[in-house]
Amino acid sequence: MNIWNSLSKSFRTLMMRRLRTLLSTLGVLFGVVAVIAMLSIGEGAKQETLEQIEQLGMNSIIVRQIDLTDEQQQKAHEKRSQGLSPKDGIAIAQAYKEIKHVAPVKVIEGMITGASTEVVPELLAVTGSFAEIKGLIPQEGRNLCNLDVDRKQQVCVLGHSIAQALGLQGHVGQTIRIENTQFKVVGILAPKQWSQGKSNTLSSRNLNTCVLIPLGCESSLPARPTSLPKNTLNELIVQLSHSDHIIKGSRVTRRVLEQTHYGVEDYQMVIPLELMQQAHRTQQTFNLVLGSIAAISLLVGGIGIMNIMLATVSERTREIGIRRAVGANKRHILVQFLLETLLLTLTGALLGIVIGIFFSWGISAIAGWQTIVKPWSILLSLGMASGVGIFSGLYPAIKASSMNPITALRHE
Repeated sequence: MNIWNSLSKSFRTLMMRRLRTLLSTLGVLFGVVAVIAMLSIGEGAKQETLEQIEQLGMNSIIVRQIDLTDEQQQKAHEKRSQGLSPKDGIAIAQAYKEIKHVAPVKVIEGMITGASTEVVPELLAVTGSFAEIKGLIPQEGRNLCNLDVDRKQQVCVLGHSIAQALGLQGHVGQTIRIENTQFKVVGILAPKQWSQGKSNTLSSRNLNTCVLIPLGCESSLPARPTSLPKNTLNELIVQLSHSDHIIKGSRVTRRVLEQTHYGVEDYQMVIPLELMQQAHRTQQTFNLVLGSIAAISLLVGGIGIMNIMLATVSERTREIGIRRAVGANKRHILVQFLLETLLLTLTGALLGIVIGIFFSWGISAIAGWQTIVKPWSILLSLGMASGVGIFSGLYPAIKASSMNPITALRHE
């Protein structure tokens, strides 16, 4: 009997006991659904994290001013550290030749007044290098330049969403009022992709809702209470020529800041490349744990199939004896039962893959989690199900093929 005949016979045998076949496949089916769902959730979380890290800039180092306790402020005052300042940026840029740009950023609290609708943008005072680092492309007009900073020109660039919210005022050549100080709109930014970070470390600004003004022009706005000293920056963004220089660039940056801040650690360094590598390692561990849990589900399903097949062997003992009597050898019986087990598990696996994909989509729709079903996760679940099928069917098949034909024929 060739393999196709054995396969055909196995299929017909399973169809004769359809309810039992269906119940036998449920364990593998749910196991495969678990594999697909867990891996798609893990892959979605990984993709979301990577997108957030990439938004920070893979060639960049971000230095953030941190809020200090009263004791730390006292220590910083004693050591004459004034927090992050444009002078830090100049010192960092001069310390390492591979540093391409340094962009100081100061966040300003303020509102756009006189607009037809309530508009709450994030106001940023920046230099021309900010647009270079962030890759900002003007949809209309131009970006801010260093000449605007040097001359302290009352001009601004609007993010895409803010420009739309301002209506007629959101066009190049119009004038807007920020806290009653007039700024001329010189540019509108093209839409920028953005996803919200789940932690402060990974969070990046939504540049679509930002208004950029030249650094220094914030002095013309009314002062608001703030926890930071007057001329302290919120961020310094350091961009290197290539990601290969990130490690050395971070060491140089830290050394410069230790000197300019007199050893006071009133800043936090965020290195997106290191976050990316850390995220990869975390994801591998995460996938291993999820895969192990799903594999246990499959193993339980395989044990269920083994029980069913052992019962089947017992029921079909006389049939085995007849087949042996008419010429079938041990190998034919072994192949027959192994094929039946494989058909059971593969049927369950294929149904599980389909249901698992729909289940992942359902999780995205209901819970709002990003899920991604990768082709390798489908192949992995199919391979694991096949392995479980062979493992669970091997013992019943060996038991069936090892039966004595005469004893089997006498079985009632």
